[in-house]
Amino acid sequence: MSLFRLKTTECRVGVVGLYNAGKTVLLTSLVNHLQDHDPDRFRLGNGRGAIRKFRPEPCDPGWAGFDAARYRDALVHAGKWPEKTRDRFQYTCRFERTDWSFSDTLLKLYDLPGERLADAGMLGRDFGAWSDTTLARLETDSAYRGMCQPFLDSIAKPAASEDEILRTYRLALANLILAFKPMISPSTFLLDVAGTPARPMAAEALAAGRFAGLSDAEQFAPLPPRLRGTAFGRLFAERYDRYASQVVSPYLAALRSCHSLVVMLDLTMILAGGVGMYDDARQILGDLFAVLDPGESAVEKVGRNLARVFLPHGWRPAWINRVAFVAPKLDLVPPGDRDRLLMLLKRMVGRLAADRDGLKAEFFATAAVVSTKSLPDGQLVGVPMRDETGTKIPPGPERRFAPSPLPDDWPRDWSPGRFSFPEVYPLVPARKDCPPDQVNLDRVFDFATDV
Repeated sequence: MSLFRLKTTECRVGVVGLYNAGKTVLLTSLVNHLQDHDPDRFRLGNGRGAIRKFRPEPCDPGWAGFDAARYRDALVHAGKWPEKTRDRFQYTCRFERTDWSFSDTLLKLYDLPGERLADAGMLGRDFGAWSDTTLARLETDSAYRGMCQPFLDSIAKPAASEDEILRTYRLALANLILAFKPMISPSTFLLDVAGTPARPMAAEALAAGRFAGLSDAEQFAPLPPRLRGTAFGRLFAERYDRYASQVVSPYLAALRSCHSLVVMLDLTMILAGGVGMYDDARQILGDLFAVLDPGESAVEKVGRNLARVFLPHGWRPAWINRVAFVAPKLDLVPPGDRDRLLMLLKRMVGRLAADRDGLKAEFFATAAVVSTKSLPDGQLVGVPMRDETGTKIPPGPERRFAPSPLPDDWPRDWSPGRFSFPEVYPLVPARKDCPPDQVNLDRVFDFATDV
């Protein structure tokens, strides 16, 4: 630390979102911009700030390091968007900002699997309460009910068996995965504790090859009240408790230790997925906010400010007092519609922020890696990843395409496929000290680290 840097400001930022929301892309680009900061391409403090003396730091014990260099190499040389998060990752670094006097910064970025968000409703609920909530959704939502009917039939039988209930529940979860429904809980059916994701295959094969719990011997499923007193019902409750303790609690404890959250919502995917995906995403985020309870009272705000002045950074209390809601992939939206993307984000999740006292929230439409060019007629130019049939193709020449125009507001109902946005190959400079072009990533960083 410099002689004139009298204290350390520690910023802990959690990056969350449904799976495939672009968390790894955002973090890879962000690390590149921090490490090789160019004030003209990544503006801090409205252009007043610059980063100096950047250096990576070791991760906290128990955390895997976020391998930004490997992800960047895959973007450049393999033409691959980073693979999904399969574990809990942390990236830690220290630097000085020229616009922040008397303090250097210790930044900790947390990348957590989006699949685990579906388990947020477990925290603070026992097996009975979780079962009631889950079954209510499966029984009252027609989309879920249609895919889960064999399971609902099995738990309605007078002589229901453990094997049949687990088999039909796994089949229900497999059907939900194949229908791109994100409410998969226990989430280890979609991403197991070893970080192995479920692969697309026939529902029966998927159900036979995965498990709903910590392991094959530790599976559970939601049960109605009359079955919870059975021998297997009591076993399910014990397995549920172990699952919540070993999988859910560490995940949410990491988020609760943060000062700020970056909540990513891929609105292009939600628009393409239909109204059911929209409803599911709002439900998952609502459960997460209910558990994390972000915001602060007036007393907590005073205590936080006093701690910043008088306590070493390692002793300062942390709670989430700001949230950046981020709609990624701005470069896949026609230029004339980009204000609409931000409006749709606010309309979808603005209530979550408005209902929390003492929570500072901002909304951002971003592109962590700009991979298209805009044309005057509203079309885009990029290197497509798929042909007209949806088959993946190798990188080729640039091509013009016209994404779906965005609506002025969320429709009251819409089917999957009504909106479509092309997949393009990433455009990242081969030179390692030249970060990719970005839009508003610097603004997200400024907001999330102003703790």
